[in-house]
Amino acid sequence: MRKRSDVEAAIEASKPERIFHLAAQSFPTVSWEQPVETFDVNVNGTIHVFETLKKRKINPVVVVACSSAEYGFVTPDEVPVKETHNLKPLHPYGVSKVAQDLLAYQYFKNFGLNAVRVRLFNTTGPGKTNDFCGDFTKQIVDIEKGSQKPVMLVGNLEPRRDVTDVRDMVEAFRLAAEKADMGDVYNLCSSKAHRVRDVLDKAVSMSKAKIEVKVDPAKIRPTDEPIIMGDNSKFTKKTGWKPKIPIDKTLEDMLDYWRNKQ
Repeated sequence: MRKRSDVEAAIEASKPERIFHLAAQSFPTVSWEQPVETFDVNVNGTIHVFETLKKRKINPVVVVACSSAEYGFVTPDEVPVKETHNLKPLHPYGVSKVAQDLLAYQYFKNFGLNAVRVRLFNTTGPGKTNDFCGDFTKQIVDIEKGSQKPVMLVGNLEPRRDVTDVRDMVEAFRLAAEKADMGDVYNLCSSKAHRVRDVLDKAVSMSKAKIEVKVDPAKIRPTDEPIIMGDNSKFTKKTGWKPKIPIDKTLEDMLDYWRNKQ
């Protein structure tokens, strides 16, 4: 994504009818340490995609994976957040996603490129790493297998997060490419907020191991939005999509993934 010639070669070789643009440096914590690299991948990478399409005079549907991190600090009385909410990101990653989001809109308005923007809220599922659900479930299984002491190290447990299973999200991407209005923006989320502590309790209850939970200061972010919860009504009305997989099933499948992984 950081090298225009590589992006051009990939698009030339595939001659796509649809592009699902999910390539990104997607971790807020990493963006604090590597803001330049984060912007290079997320912002310049997006420019490379659209400039290549413009140069090649091809116009596939491009579904651009944006982020709920664009909204930043939201108070409980402001949720669920609609697409019209002010964008006030709290970290370099969030700022880079605002830029990516607006670039997609700009290329649609200026050049008629078929861009659809989707703002993803927390997405997880079997195999996911570097999010709280993946971290919790992997630590639990490591404890079950005896490769970790029966102590879980966790970060801030008080935030509330809108979590969608990745398998539901994949279906949402397909529908976005088929039914969404070009140039428009949509929240992709469950429209339900789960306290991180409650998710942890659910996951621990699915294990037979006796587990002690300790807060690890190293896992505390410089800023942590107290609640992230979106309004998905615009997308569901346009496409008929609704999340089908409850968080209990997601956690169960994630635990089974780690248990079966050699």
